[in-house]
Amino acid sequence: MSGYKTFTVAGAGNIGQLIVEELLKFKSPGGVSSVTVLTRNGGYSNLAEQGAKIVTVDYSSPSSLISALEGTDVVISTLKNDGLVDPQNALAEAAKQANAKLFVPSEFGNPTEGRTGGIWGAKNQLHRKLEEMAVPYALFYTGAFADWFFNPDLGWDFARGKVFIRGDGDTPISFTHRRDIGRFVAYVLTHLPPSQLEWKAFRIEGDRKSWNEILEKYQSQTGESLQVTRQSRAQLREVVQKNPDDHVSLMHLELDEGHGVVGKPEELSNKLYPEFNPSDVVHSILEGR
Repeated sequence: MSGYKTFTVAGAGNIGQLIVEELLKFKSPGGVSSVTVLTRNGGYSNLAEQGAKIVTVDYSSPSSLISALEGTDVVISTLKNDGLVDPQNALAEAAKQANAKLFVPSEFGNPTEGRTGGIWGAKNQLHRKLEEMAVPYALFYTGAFADWFFNPDLGWDFARGKVFIRGDGDTPISFTHRRDIGRFVAYVLTHLPPSQLEWKAFRIEGDRKSWNEILEKYQSQTGESLQVTRQSRAQLREVVQKNPDDHVSLMHLELDEGHGVVGKPEELSNKLYPEFNPSDVVHSILEGR
């Protein structure tokens, strides 16, 4: 085991809840001793029933956060949207004051090293802040969520048999099922020694495929014939230039321009979890239908 016994997760929603559930599976004598969930508005009775401690905090109050983090070895942030800036910075500062041993920022997407704009830039700035504070971090790059991405809002309407592919569709993209992310994060944080966790970036993926490859494999496996509408990369870029606040188009442009893989195949961290065996994209899609 890693030596880390106490964990606190901030933002137990989309991905955080799964990390909490997987950490709780290691709760045993000699293993994980406690898992705390930070919340602004209460709730999470389902996690409390599984053994998590639920603590209400005020992210604008340093004393509230420091008190909640006292005795915590590892702080895991899964905050999102507006929580990625001021609340997450406040959480990092409180982790420093509470003497936490490791901070896991809210990454869980594509690599942000060297990025300067948008949410990617905000995430990268936090890395520098943690370095300045001498708070060791572990980064988890996972690609897109394989069990969430394929929905009508993002162009995949399986119920109506329609697909809207933004961009040329031939660029490889990393995908990982959220449950597999939870499994991997919980495993390495409880099994690797601190020297293999501190200041490290972990790159995992369940599958690496382009939109066109996913479309072909899905139709081949299901026998369904989907109606496909396409928007070229040039057209997609024009949409983003006209409306930079179109976050869906911006995200698809990022992916189509090659920013959607977590790293080179030889850089993947999957092997650190011998029994990982993550789900592929089409299996994840079919599982959720």
